[in-house]
Amino acid sequence: MKLSEMAVKSAKKYNKLMESRFGFAINFNNLTVEKAESLSETISANLNKIRHSVDLHTAERNPRYMELLAVQESINTWLDERRQQLVEGEVGNAEVLLAARNMVQAVQDAIEKVGKMQNEQLPELLDSIRDQIGSEQADGFKNAVGSTLETLMSNLQTAREGVDSGVRILTGEQVDNPMAMPDTQAPAELPSLPSDLDQDETDGFAASDAAVGGPESLGREQR
Repeated sequence: MKLSEMAVKSAKKYNKLMESRFGFAINFNNLTVEKAESLSETISANLNKIRHSVDLHTAERNPRYMELLAVQESINTWLDERRQQLVEGEVGNAEVLLAARNMVQAVQDAIEKVGKMQNEQLPELLDSIRDQIGSEQADGFKNAVGSTLETLMSNLQTAREGVDSGVRILTGEQVDNPMAMPDTQAPAELPSLPSDLDQDETDGFAASDAAVGGPESLGREQR
């Protein structure tokens, strides 16, 4: 395997390449970003020890060294993909929250319009009805329309509270069911990383086995 063959910008493609060349693939479902970052740092330290213990051109011809390098490149690519997904997710969340807040504003706008009808338009219209038609008709119109506007205002205010509560749930300011019992179940633990990754690498390539380990190491998938 040559370094030029590792110019792959996909963790999935790296896995296929490692499986075809080395007979294994990394199971990233068992990794978190934090664990992957820690593992990448450990492998980098081990690679540096190997590079200082032998000539680099000799190391690049050794399949054990290339396995270790392939694991590092695969993990780093996976990390880049996860970070990009987080950025895209934040943008998407912002768009969703904006749309939800626009709904709150739309209901608020309706409340203000109804309030204007009650406080400005209705009194003026009642005066016109008294002048043009009569007081009895004005009182009848007031009783009918006034109560309707009051009901509409009450419903809009309730609707605004409901939509606003929904937005607060999205932002984490309010839980959907505040009376629900918290989940106390402990999170599942990932399999421990191979302890021999920290071993001295100055013996050449012996420790490159530790980077890829046995079947349990790194949550690795056997071919």
